Amino acid sequence: MCASEHGHGYESNSGGLAGRPTVEPENRFASAQTATFPTSVRTGTADPVTLSEAQVQENMWIEIIRKMESIYAELATVQSEVEAKSNELSQSKEFADNVIHSMANALVVADPAGTITMVNDAAVQLLGYDEQELVGFPLKALFFEAETAVFYRGSPMWRELVERGYVRDRELVCRAKDGSRMPVSFSGSVMRDAKGEAVGVICVAEDLRESKRLLAEAAAAAEAERAKSAELEAAYRELQNLQTHLVQTEKMTSLGRMAAGIAHEINNPLGGIVIYSHLLLEDMPPDDPKRRNLENIVKEATRCGEIVKGLLGFARPQVAAGQLLDPGRVLMDSLSVLNGQALFHNIEVRTDIEPNLPHVPGDAGQIQQAFMNMIFNAADAMEGKGSLVLKAHADTKNEAVKVSISDTGPGIQPENISRLFEPFFTTKPPGRGLGLGLAITYGIIKQHGGTIDVETEVGRGTTFEVRLLCNVTVP
Repeated sequence: MCASEHGHGYESNSGGLAGRPTVEPENRFASAQTATFPTSVRTGTADPVTLSEAQVQENMWIEIIRKMESIYAELATVQSEVEAKSNELSQSKEFADNVIHSMANALVVADPAGTITMVNDAAVQLLGYDEQELVGFPLKALFFEAETAVFYRGSPMWRELVERGYVRDRELVCRAKDGSRMPVSFSGSVMRDAKGEAVGVICVAEDLRESKRLLAEAAAAAEAERAKSAELEAAYRELQNLQTHLVQTEKMTSLGRMAAGIAHEINNPLGGIVIYSHLLLEDMPPDDPKRRNLENIVKEATRCGEIVKGLLGFARPQVAAGQLLDPGRVLMDSLSVLNGQALFHNIEVRTDIEPNLPHVPGDAGQIQQAFMNMIFNAADAMEGKGSLVLKAHADTKNEAVKVSISDTGPGIQPENISRLFEPFFTTKPPGRGLGLGLAITYGIIKQHGGTIDVETEVGRGTTFEVRLLCNVTVP
């Protein structure tokens, strides 16, 4: 080994570089040239060191190996980073898949043509298809043709989603594999790529069957509650009406007894006044100036007698036993008696009488008097102007005949309704009635085993409804 070789740490060619490939003589550079390194390799003097061809080649290999090691290190680092990113992506994908397949709501992804590309487990369970059947399936096949609210390419909702980018909470009906109807709450959005181009749609559907069932049960329960409430209210009103009717009956009975007692007490002295007045008139000359006063006494006493007769009729009307009457016929007879009076000339009268009405037991004359009282009161309340409606219909459920007399008068004030049938109660000015008409009517209907009710609305009119039983025994 020469001094220059030893000084730079090189060995002779016989041994080569330990662990490095050797270069055979025939592979050396052409001719026995030498390489000059002007600045990289020096001996400590200003003169360059001349290296052999083998040494040059060995240095080149060293440099190549250094570069390769650096590249390998970089590749190892990149590979490690790629593997880490790949693991992250795998974990993210696994997480996303878990989220998608764990969703309670159905998820369907479709391409721009409306073909399904992905579904989750909830969609498979909702629609009854296998996942392989749904992928590649057209969205249109999931809807009924007769439905107007649908979602598939070309439908109004699809166009809206494309224009707005989303739709929210639309109620649709999907078609399951077995043909059953699946109500769902539908939401959708457009899926876009990095360039903003639409690459598909994402659909989420919530199954509404359970909520609709609960709503239906709640509605049924509410309806049952309303029906029960209405039934209780009707029962309460019926109880109130019954209580009012009992109170009214008791009151009218008491008034009847009182009226009968008063009538008897007044009738005897009135009879004496009339008798003695007639005796005086017989003995008095026709030209006697006192005769007129005596005639007025007889006239007023006779009028008092009529009032007493009315009181007796209210208290104890006499009914002819064993007779049957046609309520419709009696009602029309009552109208014909009054219709010619001036009070009825400007009143529009309408009748609705059912033919072949069942006959009811009673006194036709007294029932006619009751009907005439109600008809006259209706015409008087309208002051000769308005509409009068008379109806008579069979009530087969209650084995009765209903007769109603309606007017378009001013109606009755609420505070006066409970006193309508009291003797001498009237809202008319003095001199226009004694208030016995409805009291006598009440007594007649009651004596015939019937009922009389009043419906009125202030400013709209009044209806009196009489119900006469077909199978009642009239005393």
